Amino acid sequence: MTDRMHINWDIIVRRILNESSEDENKLVDDWLAEDEANREYYRKAKHYFDVYYTGEETREVDSEGAWDEFVAYTGKSSRKLLWKKVVGYAAAVIILLGVGFTYWMSDNRVEQPKTVAVNQSLKPGTMKAFLIFNSGEHIALTDSSVLEQVVEEYKQKMVASQGQGMLLEKEEYNTLIIPRGGEYNLVLADGTSVKLNADSKLSFPDKFIGKERRVRLEGEALFHVAKDTEHPFIVETENGKIEVLGTVFNVNAYPDEEFVQTTLVEGKVAFQGAGMLDALVITPGEQVTYDKETREADVAKVDTEIYTAWAEGKWIIEGERLENIMKQLARWYDVKVFYQNPQVKDLVFTGDLEKYNNCEVVLDIISMTTNVAFEIKDKTITVKMK
Repeated sequence: MTDRMHINWDIIVRRILNESSEDENKLVDDWLAEDEANREYYRKAKHYFDVYYTGEETREVDSEGAWDEFVAYTGKSSRKLLWKKVVGYAAAVIILLGVGFTYWMSDNRVEQPKTVAVNQSLKPGTMKAFLIFNSGEHIALTDSSVLEQVVEEYKQKMVASQGQGMLLEKEEYNTLIIPRGGEYNLVLADGTSVKLNADSKLSFPDKFIGKERRVRLEGEALFHVAKDTEHPFIVETENGKIEVLGTVFNVNAYPDEEFVQTTLVEGKVAFQGAGMLDALVITPGEQVTYDKETREADVAKVDTEIYTAWAEGKWIIEGERLENIMKQLARWYDVKVFYQNPQVKDLVFTGDLEKYNNCEVVLDIISMTTNVAFEIKDKTITVKMK
Protein backbone atom coordinates (compact mmCIF):
# COMPACT_ATOMS: atom_id res chain seq x y z
CA MET A 1 0.00 0.00 0.00
CA THR A 2 1.35 3.44 -0.90
CA ASP A 3 1.58 5.91 1.99
CA ARG A 4 -0.83 8.79 1.67
CA MET A 5 0.24 12.39 1.51
CA HIS A 6 1.40 14.34 4.53
CA ILE A 7 0.76 18.06 4.32
CA ASN A 8 2.09 20.93 6.41
CA TRP A 9 -0.58 22.37 8.69
CA ASP A 10 0.39 25.98 7.91
CA ILE A 11 -0.34 25.45 4.22
CA ILE A 12 -3.89 24.43 5.13
CA VAL A 13 -4.24 27.53 7.29
CA ARG A 14 -3.01 29.82 4.51
CA ARG A 15 -5.44 28.18 2.07
CA ILE A 16 -8.37 28.72 4.45
CA LEU A 17 -7.35 32.36 4.95
CA ASN A 18 -6.84 32.88 1.18
CA GLU A 19 -3.15 33.59 1.67
CA SER A 20 -1.70 30.54 -0.10
CA SER A 21 0.45 30.56 -3.24
CA GLU A 22 -0.40 28.77 -6.49
CA ASP A 23 1.99 25.95 -5.64
CA GLU A 24 0.43 25.59 -2.20
CA ASN A 25 -3.06 25.58 -3.69
CA LYS A 26 -2.00 22.76 -6.01
CA LEU A 27 -0.61 20.80 -3.06
CA VAL A 28 -3.84 21.22 -1.07
CA ASP A 29 -5.95 20.29 -4.10
CA ASP A 30 -3.97 17.07 -4.55
CA TRP A 31 -4.34 16.30 -0.84
CA LEU A 32 -8.10 16.94 -0.94
CA ALA A 33 -8.48 14.71 -3.98
CA GLU A 34 -6.77 11.85 -2.20
CA ASP A 35 -9.66 10.70 0.00
CA GLU A 36 -12.84 11.73 1.80
CA ALA A 37 -11.18 11.83 5.24
CA ASN A 38 -8.92 14.67 4.08
CA ARG A 39 -11.89 16.56 2.63
CA GLU A 40 -13.89 16.10 5.84
CA TYR A 41 -10.97 17.39 7.91
CA TYR A 42 -10.68 20.46 5.69
CA ARG A 43 -14.43 21.18 5.84
CA LYS A 44 -14.44 21.07 9.62
CA ALA A 45 -11.26 23.13 9.92
CA LYS A 46 -12.71 25.78 7.62
CA HIS A 47 -15.96 25.80 9.58
CA TYR A 48 -14.19 26.54 12.84
CA PHE A 49 -12.04 29.23 11.27
CA ASP A 50 -15.20 30.81 9.86
CA VAL A 51 -16.86 30.71 13.28
CA TYR A 52 -14.00 31.77 15.56
CA TYR A 53 -11.34 33.59 13.56
CA THR A 54 -11.84 37.36 13.26
CA GLY A 55 -8.46 38.31 11.83
CA GLU A 56 -7.44 40.07 15.05
CA GLU A 57 -5.91 37.08 16.84
CA THR A 58 -2.18 36.49 17.02
CA ARG A 59 -1.08 33.21 15.54
CA GLU A 60 2.51 32.03 15.82
CA VAL A 61 3.11 29.71 12.91
CA ASP A 62 5.57 26.90 13.64
CA SER A 63 6.30 28.22 17.15
CA GLU A 64 8.19 25.93 19.51
CA GLY A 65 5.91 23.23 20.80
CA ALA A 66 3.36 23.68 18.00
CA TRP A 67 2.13 20.97 15.74
CA ASP A 68 4.78 21.19 13.03
CA GLU A 69 3.21 18.85 10.56
CA PHE A 70 -0.39 17.82 10.05
CA VAL A 71 -0.63 14.07 9.69
CA ALA A 72 -3.33 13.24 7.15
CA TYR A 73 -5.88 10.57 7.93
CA THR A 74 -3.69 7.82 6.52
CA GLY A 75 -4.01 4.18 5.64
CA LYS A 76 -0.75 3.21 7.34
CA SER A 77 0.23 -0.40 7.65
CA SER A 78 1.86 0.35 11.00
CA ARG A 79 -0.88 -1.25 13.06
CA LYS A 80 -1.87 -4.17 10.90
CA LEU A 81 -2.97 -6.32 13.80
CA LEU A 82 -4.93 -3.50 15.37
CA TRP A 83 -6.67 -2.59 12.12
CA LYS A 84 -7.92 -6.16 11.75
CA LYS A 85 -10.05 -5.49 14.80
CA VAL A 86 -11.40 -2.10 13.76
CA VAL A 87 -12.25 -2.64 10.10
CA GLY A 88 -15.79 -1.49 9.51
CA TYR A 89 -15.92 0.92 12.43
CA ALA A 90 -17.22 4.41 11.77
CA ALA A 91 -14.41 6.98 11.74
CA ALA A 92 -14.50 10.43 13.23
CA VAL A 93 -11.74 13.03 12.98
CA ILE A 94 -10.68 15.28 15.81
CA ILE A 95 -9.91 18.76 14.57
CA LEU A 96 -6.80 19.95 16.34
CA LEU A 97 -5.83 23.35 15.10
CA GLY A 98 -2.36 23.74 16.59
CA VAL A 99 -1.07 25.89 19.41
CA GLY A 100 -2.15 29.13 17.78
CA PHE A 101 -5.76 28.11 17.25
CA THR A 102 -5.91 26.51 20.69
CA TYR A 103 -4.99 29.95 21.99
CA TRP A 104 -7.82 31.59 20.03
CA MET A 105 -10.31 29.02 21.31
CA SER A 106 -9.30 29.55 24.94
CA ASP A 107 -9.02 33.35 24.76
CA ASN A 108 -11.61 35.24 26.83
CA ARG A 109 -12.50 37.30 23.78
CA VAL A 110 -14.36 34.30 22.35
CA GLU A 111 -17.21 32.67 24.24
CA GLN A 112 -16.77 28.91 23.94
CA PRO A 113 -19.49 26.27 23.88
CA LYS A 114 -19.33 23.92 26.87
CA THR A 115 -18.90 20.36 25.66
CA VAL A 116 -17.67 18.76 28.89
CA ALA A 117 -19.71 18.74 32.11
CA VAL A 118 -17.30 19.13 35.04
CA ASN A 119 -17.77 19.11 38.80
CA GLN A 120 -14.02 19.05 39.45
CA SER A 121 -10.96 19.91 37.39
CA LEU A 122 -8.66 16.97 36.65
CA LYS A 123 -5.01 18.01 36.70
CA PRO A 124 -2.40 16.23 34.53
CA GLY A 125 0.04 13.76 36.04
CA THR A 126 3.22 14.74 37.84
CA MET A 127 6.71 13.38 38.48
CA LYS A 128 6.23 10.74 41.18
CA ALA A 129 7.15 7.15 41.95
CA PHE A 130 7.61 4.61 44.72
CA LEU A 131 10.93 2.81 45.03
CA ILE A 132 10.79 -0.62 46.66
CA PHE A 133 14.20 -2.05 47.58
CA ASN A 134 14.83 -5.79 47.47
CA SER A 135 14.72 -5.77 51.27
CA GLY A 136 11.11 -4.57 51.18
CA GLU A 137 11.98 -1.07 52.34
CA HIS A 138 10.22 1.58 50.25
CA ILE A 139 10.30 5.33 49.74
CA ALA A 140 8.20 7.87 47.83
CA LEU A 141 9.96 9.92 45.14
CA THR A 142 8.83 13.19 43.57
CA ASP A 143 12.03 14.31 41.87
CA SER A 144 14.17 12.30 39.44
CA SER A 145 17.38 13.78 40.84
CA VAL A 146 16.63 12.19 44.22
CA LEU A 147 16.73 8.59 42.98
CA GLU A 148 20.52 8.26 42.70
CA GLN A 149 20.98 9.77 46.15
CA VAL A 150 18.38 7.45 47.68
CA VAL A 151 19.96 4.35 46.11
CA GLU A 152 23.43 5.37 47.26
CA GLU A 153 22.22 5.93 50.81
CA TYR A 154 20.57 2.52 50.76
CA LYS A 155 23.78 0.86 49.51
CA GLN A 156 25.80 2.48 52.27
CA LYS A 157 23.23 1.27 54.78
CA MET A 158 23.55 -2.29 53.43
CA VAL A 159 27.35 -2.11 53.56
CA ALA A 160 27.14 -1.11 57.18
CA SER A 161 24.84 -4.01 58.02
CA GLN A 162 26.18 -6.78 55.71
CA GLY A 163 29.72 -5.80 54.86
CA GLN A 164 31.27 -4.65 51.58
CA GLY A 165 32.21 -8.17 50.45
CA MET A 166 28.69 -9.58 50.56
CA LEU A 167 27.26 -6.56 48.78
CA LEU A 168 29.71 -6.83 45.87
CA GLU A 169 28.63 -10.41 45.15
CA LYS A 170 24.96 -9.61 44.72
CA GLU A 171 22.85 -8.32 41.86
CA GLU A 172 19.67 -7.55 43.75
CA TYR A 173 16.71 -5.96 42.03
CA ASN A 174 14.78 -2.93 43.20
CA THR A 175 11.38 -2.02 41.77
CA LEU A 176 10.27 1.45 40.74
CA ILE A 177 6.49 1.80 40.66
CA ILE A 178 4.90 4.68 38.75
CA PRO A 179 1.30 5.15 39.91
CA ARG A 180 -1.59 6.30 37.77
CA GLY A 181 -1.25 10.04 37.38
CA GLY A 182 2.54 9.88 37.42
CA GLU A 183 5.68 9.59 35.30
CA TYR A 184 9.36 9.31 36.15
CA ASN A 185 12.85 9.59 34.64
CA LEU A 186 15.81 7.59 35.86
CA VAL A 187 19.35 6.68 34.85
CA LEU A 188 20.51 3.11 35.44
CA ALA A 189 23.96 2.13 36.70
CA ASP A 190 25.30 1.63 33.14
CA GLY A 191 24.20 5.10 32.00
CA THR A 192 20.99 3.93 30.30
CA SER A 193 18.21 6.51 30.69
CA VAL A 194 14.57 5.45 31.03
CA LYS A 195 11.37 7.46 31.01
CA LEU A 196 8.47 5.56 32.54
CA ASN A 197 4.85 6.30 31.74
CA ALA A 198 1.94 6.28 34.19
CA ASP A 199 0.88 2.98 35.78
CA SER A 200 4.21 1.26 35.03
CA LYS A 201 6.83 -0.77 36.92
CA LEU A 202 10.53 -1.26 36.29
CA SER A 203 12.68 -3.75 38.20
CA PHE A 204 16.42 -3.03 37.98
CA PRO A 205 19.63 -3.66 39.96
CA ASP A 206 21.68 -0.87 41.49
CA LYS A 207 24.58 -2.37 39.51
CA PHE A 208 24.81 -4.87 36.65
CA ILE A 209 26.86 -8.04 37.21
CA GLY A 210 27.67 -10.66 34.59
CA LYS A 211 27.38 -10.77 30.82
CA GLU A 212 23.92 -9.17 30.52
CA ARG A 213 22.18 -6.00 31.63
CA ARG A 214 18.68 -7.17 32.43
CA VAL A 215 15.61 -5.23 33.60
CA ARG A 216 11.92 -6.12 33.87
CA LEU A 217 9.10 -3.86 32.65
CA GLU A 218 5.37 -3.74 33.13
CA GLY A 219 3.67 -0.80 31.39
CA GLU A 220 5.37 1.65 29.06
CA ALA A 221 8.87 3.10 28.91
CA LEU A 222 11.17 4.89 26.49
CA PHE A 223 14.76 3.59 26.71
CA HIS A 224 18.00 5.29 25.67
CA VAL A 225 20.39 2.37 26.15
CA ALA A 226 24.08 3.04 26.79
CA LYS A 227 26.17 1.24 24.18
CA ASP A 228 28.09 -1.78 25.45
CA THR A 229 28.73 -4.51 22.86
CA GLU A 230 30.07 -6.88 25.52
CA HIS A 231 26.96 -6.71 27.66
CA PRO A 232 23.61 -6.88 25.83
CA PHE A 233 20.73 -4.95 27.41
CA ILE A 234 17.59 -7.04 27.86
CA VAL A 235 14.10 -5.80 28.72
CA GLU A 236 11.89 -8.57 30.01
CA THR A 237 8.09 -8.29 29.89
CA GLU A 238 5.41 -10.76 30.90
CA ASN A 239 4.91 -11.71 27.25
CA GLY A 240 8.39 -11.54 25.76
CA LYS A 241 11.79 -9.90 25.84
CA ILE A 242 13.72 -7.30 23.86
CA GLU A 243 17.50 -7.56 23.45
CA VAL A 244 19.68 -4.61 22.41
CA LEU A 245 23.28 -3.43 22.43
CA GLY A 246 22.75 0.32 22.38
CA THR A 247 19.69 2.05 21.01
CA VAL A 248 16.56 4.16 21.51
CA PHE A 249 13.23 2.33 21.62
CA ASN A 250 9.78 2.41 23.19
CA VAL A 251 8.06 -0.58 24.81
CA ASN A 252 4.32 -0.68 25.51
CA ALA A 253 3.52 -3.73 27.63
CA TYR A 254 0.52 -2.90 29.80
CA PRO A 255 -1.23 -5.97 31.26
CA ASP A 256 -4.68 -4.72 30.16
CA GLU A 257 -3.68 -4.31 26.51
CA GLU A 258 -4.10 -7.03 23.88
CA PHE A 259 -0.71 -6.35 22.33
CA VAL A 260 2.92 -5.73 23.26
CA GLN A 261 4.52 -3.13 21.00
CA THR A 262 8.21 -2.37 20.58
CA THR A 263 9.01 0.67 18.45
CA LEU A 264 12.60 1.32 17.38
CA VAL A 265 13.93 4.87 16.94
CA GLU A 266 17.67 4.18 16.71
CA GLY A 267 19.92 1.11 16.61
CA LYS A 268 18.71 -2.47 16.39
CA VAL A 269 16.66 -4.69 18.68
CA ALA A 270 15.50 -8.29 18.69
CA PHE A 271 12.06 -9.12 20.08
CA GLN A 272 11.05 -12.63 21.11
CA GLY A 273 7.51 -13.08 22.38
CA ALA A 274 6.26 -15.93 24.55
CA GLY A 275 5.79 -18.99 22.36
CA MET A 276 7.97 -17.66 19.53
CA LEU A 277 10.77 -19.98 18.40
CA ASP A 278 12.88 -17.20 16.91
CA ALA A 279 13.42 -13.53 17.68
CA LEU A 280 12.37 -10.82 15.23
CA VAL A 281 15.05 -8.24 14.51
CA ILE A 282 13.79 -4.75 13.68
CA THR A 283 15.61 -1.69 12.37
CA PRO A 284 14.98 2.05 12.94
CA GLY A 285 11.49 3.14 11.93
CA GLU A 286 10.03 -0.32 12.48
CA GLN A 287 7.65 -1.66 15.11
CA VAL A 288 6.92 -5.19 16.19
CA THR A 289 3.39 -5.82 17.49
CA TYR A 290 2.88 -9.04 19.41
CA ASP A 291 -0.62 -10.46 19.92
CA LYS A 292 -0.83 -11.95 23.42
CA GLU A 293 -3.71 -14.24 22.50
CA THR A 294 -2.47 -15.70 19.21
CA ARG A 295 1.23 -15.35 20.09
CA GLU A 296 1.87 -13.99 16.63
CA ALA A 297 4.00 -10.96 15.83
CA ASP A 298 3.90 -8.45 12.99
CA VAL A 299 6.63 -6.05 11.89
CA ALA A 300 5.77 -2.82 10.09
CA LYS A 301 7.20 0.57 9.19
CA VAL A 302 5.82 3.34 11.41
CA ASP A 303 6.19 7.00 12.23
CA THR A 304 8.08 6.52 15.50
CA GLU A 305 7.09 9.96 16.80
CA ILE A 306 3.52 8.72 17.22
CA TYR A 307 4.71 6.16 19.76
CA THR A 308 7.30 8.27 21.59
CA ALA A 309 5.53 11.65 21.73
CA TRP A 310 4.11 10.85 25.18
CA ALA A 311 7.63 11.28 26.57
CA GLU A 312 7.76 14.81 25.09
CA GLY A 313 4.44 15.95 26.53
CA LYS A 314 1.85 15.17 23.87
CA TRP A 315 -0.16 12.37 22.36
CA ILE A 316 -0.13 12.01 18.57
CA ILE A 317 -3.22 9.99 17.75
CA GLU A 318 -3.58 8.44 14.33
CA GLY A 319 -6.53 6.21 13.53
CA GLU A 320 -7.00 5.18 17.18
CA ARG A 321 -10.16 3.83 18.80
CA LEU A 322 -11.70 6.05 21.46
CA GLU A 323 -11.47 3.22 24.00
CA ASN A 324 -7.68 3.10 23.58
CA ILE A 325 -7.42 6.89 23.87
CA MET A 326 -9.46 6.82 27.07
CA LYS A 327 -7.17 4.16 28.55
CA GLN A 328 -4.25 6.57 28.15
CA LEU A 329 -6.22 9.40 29.71
CA ALA A 330 -7.37 7.20 32.59
CA ARG A 331 -3.78 6.30 33.47
CA TRP A 332 -2.49 9.85 33.15
CA TYR A 333 -5.29 11.64 35.00
CA ASP A 334 -5.89 8.74 37.42
CA VAL A 335 -9.60 8.41 36.68
CA LYS A 336 -12.12 5.72 35.86
CA VAL A 337 -14.02 5.68 32.56
CA PHE A 338 -17.66 4.67 32.19
CA TYR A 339 -19.32 4.26 28.76
CA GLN A 340 -23.01 5.16 28.77
CA ASN A 341 -23.11 4.14 25.10
CA PRO A 342 -20.69 1.23 24.54
CA GLN A 343 -20.69 1.76 20.76
CA VAL A 344 -18.67 4.96 21.16
CA LYS A 345 -15.66 2.82 22.10
CA ASP A 346 -15.27 1.91 18.44
CA LEU A 347 -15.14 5.44 17.03
CA VAL A 348 -11.76 6.13 15.45
CA PHE A 349 -9.97 9.46 15.84
CA THR A 350 -6.91 11.21 14.51
CA GLY A 351 -5.32 14.25 16.13
CA ASP A 352 -2.79 15.76 18.50
CA LEU A 353 -3.40 16.36 22.22
CA GLU A 354 -1.30 18.26 24.76
CA LYS A 355 -0.49 15.91 27.64
CA TYR A 356 -0.04 18.59 30.30
CA ASN A 357 -3.42 20.25 29.80
CA ASN A 358 -6.16 19.66 32.34
CA CYS A 359 -8.32 16.69 31.40
CA GLU A 360 -11.41 18.77 30.57
CA VAL A 361 -9.40 20.72 27.97
CA VAL A 362 -8.38 17.49 26.26
CA LEU A 363 -11.92 16.11 26.35
CA ASP A 364 -13.34 19.36 25.05
CA ILE A 365 -11.13 19.10 21.97
CA ILE A 366 -12.32 15.55 21.33
CA SER A 367 -15.96 16.51 21.84
CA MET A 368 -15.82 19.73 19.83
CA THR A 369 -16.23 18.17 16.39
CA THR A 370 -17.87 14.84 17.15
CA ASN A 371 -21.07 13.41 18.60
CA VAL A 372 -19.31 12.35 21.81
CA ALA A 373 -19.93 14.16 25.11
CA PHE A 374 -18.17 13.75 28.45
CA GLU A 375 -19.07 14.27 32.07
CA ILE A 376 -16.46 14.45 34.84
CA LYS A 377 -17.68 13.66 38.32
CA ASP A 378 -15.91 12.25 41.36
CA LYS A 379 -12.83 11.08 39.41
CA THR A 380 -14.98 9.29 36.84
CA ILE A 381 -15.38 10.27 33.18
CA THR A 382 -18.70 9.27 31.66
CA VAL A 383 -18.66 8.96 27.87
CA LYS A 384 -21.91 9.22 25.94
CA MET A 385 -23.37 10.26 22.65
CA LYS A 386 -24.56 13.88 22.36
